[in-house]
Amino acid sequence: ENNNNIIMVRFSPLATATLLLGVSLTEGFSRVPTTSFVQSRYYCRTTTATTQLGMSLGLGGEELFEDDEDMIPIAEHYVHAKYKESAKEHGHEFCTEEDAREMLKSVLPPVSSQELEVEVTATMRRILSNSENTPQKINEECFVKAIVQNSYWKQAGDIVVKELMFLDALHSYYQKGSSLLQKEDYDELKDNLVWEGSSVATMKADEALFVTAVASSNRGEPIMDDSDYSNLKQRLQNANSWVTDREQDALEKLGMNTFLGYLHR
Repeated sequence: ENNNNIIMVRFSPLATATLLLGVSLTEGFSRVPTTSFVQSRYYCRTTTATTQLGMSLGLGGEELFEDDEDMIPIAEHYVHAKYKESAKEHGHEFCTEEDAREMLKSVLPPVSSQELEVEVTATMRRILSNSENTPQKINEECFVKAIVQNSYWKQAGDIVVKELMFLDALHSYYQKGSSLLQKEDYDELKDNLVWEGSSVATMKADEALFVTAVASSNRGEPIMDDSDYSNLKQRLQNANSWVTDREQDALEKLGMNTFLGYLHR
């Protein structure tokens, strides 16, 4: 606002926690409380060396990407690509109900197979309540809208969804040779996650594969056999990779929802 010379500044979750909680990012977060919500306000004007800052660390349950609208089209592009990939893999022009149910399990957070089945059933019920959809043909636009608005994505929160898309895009590219995201979307998503302080954005291919394998197993949909999993884990352990220790990452230590946090439940 020009009259009041207000400066609005957006901080990453790590920077916000540092300001609000006095946490040093090199202290291992020993003083970070494990509360589910941290909120504070600071006031400051350029004319008086004070800036008004509204800052909160929320953990899901709100509308998805309320403060990160650039991610909405990326999420939609991602789900469109998943729809097309699923239809193609089953030799269909359009996804059927069965195709959609199977694919849903890979785009929801890695909860237990029982929890997953509840959400998949509820989501498919909403989709099929639309007259444009039948068990033989699920309208692509209806499907995308239903996924972006599904309750598990909202409850999980922005960071989890962004990490999920990023990991799935990496897995698809390295393991299937296909791209779920255009380069511009991928680069923007990665930059966004780096800014958030997400450890997922800096994972190497094998680390991302390991995390994806653990997540898929949690969902009851394993993507590799025990032998391949053991070999991958041993390879990462030999390289001293932190992901095999199931350690909390920085954001998780702040009490925030992360993709890895679902694996530590």
